[in-house]
Amino acid sequence: MDDSSCQSEDLLQRLARMQDHVQALEISEARHRQLEESLLQRTSELQAIFEAFPDLCFRLTPDGTILDYNVGNTSHLYLPPESFLNKRMQEALPPEVGRLFQEAFRRVIETGTPTSVEYELPMPDGQRSYEARLLPLSEGEIIAVVRDMTEREKAEEEIRRLNEDLKRRATELEATNKELEAFSYSVAHDLRTPLLLIGGYSRFLLEKYSGRLDAKGEHILGIIHRNAQQMWQLVEDLLHLSRLQIQEMKSSEIDMPHLAQAVIEELQLLHQERTLTFDLRPLPPAWGDPTLIRQVLRNLLSNAIKFTGTKERAIIEVGCTADERHDVYYVRDNGIGFDMHDADKLYGAFQRLHPIGQFEGMGIGLAIVWRIVQRHGGWVWAEGKVNEGATFYFSLPRPQGGTGKEAL
Repeated sequence: MDDSSCQSEDLLQRLARMQDHVQALEISEARHRQLEESLLQRTSELQAIFEAFPDLCFRLTPDGTILDYNVGNTSHLYLPPESFLNKRMQEALPPEVGRLFQEAFRRVIETGTPTSVEYELPMPDGQRSYEARLLPLSEGEIIAVVRDMTEREKAEEEIRRLNEDLKRRATELEATNKELEAFSYSVAHDLRTPLLLIGGYSRFLLEKYSGRLDAKGEHILGIIHRNAQQMWQLVEDLLHLSRLQIQEMKSSEIDMPHLAQAVIEELQLLHQERTLTFDLRPLPPAWGDPTLIRQVLRNLLSNAIKFTGTKERAIIEVGCTADERHDVYYVRDNGIGFDMHDADKLYGAFQRLHPIGQFEGMGIGLAIVWRIVQRHGGWVWAEGKVNEGATFYFSLPRPQGGTGKEAL
């Protein structure tokens, strides 16, 4: 091969390498443009976020010089925002505030961790409180996010004031309740003796002198005696209600099936003339004062017996359901029921949904149930329908370590 042929081949190879190099450069330039466009887009997005941020933000150099700020909220500035640009923040603020920022900038640069500055500034509407959160960025820049804390501090102060007022009112209410309980107990206790005398002497007159009195006299004495007995029962109920608030609770695990069965047997003996059918469902154990919970069951079952008095066959069911934290016991009957519009009257002392004389009692049994269950940390509610029966529920917090569902 002659020299000219060798030179031509060498030239072709050099041209091919140059073409490969040019092609590589073009690919590199395309990638560079793509990265540049992506970076510009990312920068634009970050700038949009910066501008839209609800709090006032400054972008600063490591020495505190303000490069940019967002226009989303400039109400925190006590000077026009443009007057801050290209100035050191610590020099644009009052000296005492500027020193706080100077120290904060130093900590951010040295540690690379965010820090906060709390300060106050005089504004046209008065002194306002602020918090600036300083965040380090790449290349040593710092973002300062400024938030007006004045309204928040006012709200927190108002909440503190309301809480203190609530505590004061609660203390006053507790003292008032104790005075009322002491008063009711004292009055009820002092009424017992005269009522005992009125009842006793009226009965004595009816028995000893019934033949010497005319029909009207005996009728009047009978009214006096019956009302004295009713007043005596009312006083006893009032005393019992007062004692519930001061009686010390002695809590332990309660065998609810055994307790319910004992109360049922006791009431069956008292109402042997009635046809009563009790359906005792499985009941989980409870945690509380056995004496007080027995009173709850007795009152609810007595009510069920009372308000099924018009039924030829009374059916009363005792059972339990459960949620995550409570066992919910219930007493259900097929009695006269009640209108749910009157449900809020059920638990008031001496409240009655039926005319006096239609059913015995002073209207205090459910008030006692409500107070006992409330002291145990539970709640009482009822469901009913006129002439279709009623169900009374009471919840008790479940004993620790138990699910409450083992017996269900």
